Amino acid sequence: MLFILTLGVIRPASAQDFSECQKLVKELLPVFNRSFEENNPALIREESYQRTLHQLQAAYVKYNKEAFAPADSVQRMNNEAVMLALSGNYRRALHIMEGLELSGDPQLQYNRGLFNLLSGLYPAARNDFSNAPSGSQANLNMLFSYARQKKYAEGKDFAATSSGKNSGGKWNYNIGMIHKFNGEYEEAVNEITTAIKQKDDVMAYRLQRGDILMRTGNQKKAVKDFEKEARRHLKAQIRYANALLSINQFSQARAVFENYLESNDRTFRGDAYLGIAHACYGLKQIPEAQRYYRLASTLKREIPALQSGIGNTHLSKHEYQFAFNLFDRVLKKDTSYLPAYLGRAVAHYGMGKYDLALKDFKKAEKALDENNRFHADLFVTKAFSEYYLNKSKEAQEDFARAIRLDPARYEALAGMSSIMIDQKRFSEAGQFLAKALQYEQTYDKMWSNYGNLLIHFDMFNKGYQVFKKAVSLNPENINAQNGWGIVLLENDQLDRSMALFDSLVKEKPELPFLHNNHGIIQAYIGNRHEQKRQINEANARYEGSFADFKKAMDVAPARKFYNVNQGNVYRYWQQYDEAKLSYQSYQDKSALNNTAVMYAGQDKIKDAKYYLGVAIQIDSLHRVFQYNMTILAKGKQKEMMRLVASAGDTGPYSDIGIKYSRDGFVTIYLYDYEYDKLTFPGRHYMPLPVAEYNEDYFIPEYDFKLAVYGKKKKSTNKIKKPKYKSQKVKMPGGKSMSGTKCPVF
Repeated sequence: MLFILTLGVIRPASAQDFSECQKLVKELLPVFNRSFEENNPALIREESYQRTLHQLQAAYVKYNKEAFAPADSVQRMNNEAVMLALSGNYRRALHIMEGLELSGDPQLQYNRGLFNLLSGLYPAARNDFSNAPSGSQANLNMLFSYARQKKYAEGKDFAATSSGKNSGGKWNYNIGMIHKFNGEYEEAVNEITTAIKQKDDVMAYRLQRGDILMRTGNQKKAVKDFEKEARRHLKAQIRYANALLSINQFSQARAVFENYLESNDRTFRGDAYLGIAHACYGLKQIPEAQRYYRLASTLKREIPALQSGIGNTHLSKHEYQFAFNLFDRVLKKDTSYLPAYLGRAVAHYGMGKYDLALKDFKKAEKALDENNRFHADLFVTKAFSEYYLNKSKEAQEDFARAIRLDPARYEALAGMSSIMIDQKRFSEAGQFLAKALQYEQTYDKMWSNYGNLLIHFDMFNKGYQVFKKAVSLNPENINAQNGWGIVLLENDQLDRSMALFDSLVKEKPELPFLHNNHGIIQAYIGNRHEQKRQINEANARYEGSFADFKKAMDVAPARKFYNVNQGNVYRYWQQYDEAKLSYQSYQDKSALNNTAVMYAGQDKIKDAKYYLGVAIQIDSLHRVFQYNMTILAKGKQKEMMRLVASAGDTGPYSDIGIKYSRDGFVTIYLYDYEYDKLTFPGRHYMPLPVAEYNEDYFIPEYDFKLAVYGKKKKSTNKIKKPKYKSQKVKMPGGKSMSGTKCPVF
């Protein structure tokens, strides 16, 4: 009987049914909010989330069926809107709640504000947040609404007067992002650091701080942020590997990219292939890099980093036109992409268009890093472009930058030597070129230039080996052959030197310095004949020498020092007035020495001492001046003349100027030579166009709440009366009769 009565009672809705709904909402909200924290809407489409959402919907249907009354209509609309929002249907959720008068219920009004926020209606959201219940994240979401509207000033003002407690760092993160959008990177890092201290398991915090650190040149710190997140998130692995590329950790970066490719995630496969290509390029594995660039191009279209990476590989192979086309295509689509300007500048340099190269370098100057040693080649390329356009000051500054970044960069050292030569700072030029030759010993023009510097300082013995090396590297180098002929002469190999210059003059009659040096050799051979009393042969050589000097002056009249050499021949012919005029045409210290020697030969000792004294004042350490002054002061010139002449080829006087002296003094001849214009094919190692991730977003906090229905009045228990069927007895003989018939007493 008790069981029967219980079945007849109408039970009120169980509070446990609503608690189940609330519990399921609490399970869904962390995942829902994480989809915004990680900028990953796919999280709410995962199977576990959808299963929990379906459980919520089923639990709510049961609760609504048992507890709904007409007075609960607003609460039901709120609850249905919450479930729609949790399923990702934000517009329908808002549509349900639009137009309702909810000022009397702060929680429902706050919920509607969240639906407005999800739908991008930020002013309406702020209006609903104005009367938010305590304990909600209304302030955080107000700040978020300002930021999403790009009202950064209003957002900062609001943050200054409000509090974002218990937001798990989101408040400080959003303020940091506002600073980032305003270009206030230091303040942004500080705020995001505060967010990390509050809660260090939100991926966005470290990724965003890492992105800012990358942008401000603090790659090593960024690597640490990305590395920590890479242990938990695949997205962070890609950031981490790219950061490793930026600090030139190419092998490690490739390993991280390959580790990502082993996962089942396909979101960033194109980025991974592109990253491996960059890593191979950094390791100078150019064919391998091109292979991975082709793989990346199947997944990623013509993005700037990919096109520039391919262009860099063609620069490495000196395929300048092909590289130019790629960089130019990038810049036509994105004029702000600086790595493409750098690549196009190098392509222009390779094609000899130095003015265009400098224009592109100017546009990309913010991308040039004076503290990154991998930019040394770029500064070398820029410096040579400036040098070839006669912008020596700028070239010198860029060569110096390249040397500071890479002291072994022989192209920069050699380029600096060329500038020093132009500035007649020969001692410094020699120092730079000597260092360059320590690192590069196969470029003949560097050897010939160094040899010419040694000739300038009369260091003929050392120059002998230098020019020998230059000629062995390139027998076609005329400047090297010219220097080789000079050091042969100074090494008293007159006949070999003469044969060489005979050949050179015949081959290149238009070069004045060959005629000049040919004339010097003839003069020395004439001196040798004169010492042997072979007067006719001597005069024939002097005449040939004079003709050589005349040809040289006809070809290059601006080279006045040829007159000094011609004056020596006049002196041999005892045509002293012509000799004096020749020496006066080029009044340098060598001409003064030769003038003094001429007067000494005429026994005009006072005049000789005067001119030689002036020469010594100009260069007090010049060994020829010191030698001649010593001979002159002691009056030993005639004795020396006889000693030198009698010594012959086996004598102790190895200096060619002393050995073939006609009068006991050393007569100076001025050799002529030209420095080679140095050119380098270029290593063209470009800075990697590492991908930048502009995943800049703000984070809200969606703290929806379901609304419980109102309490129902308790109804009295009503006992249902059981219904019984009548018992029918079928009597025999009666077809239509039924029931029980009582007997009559």
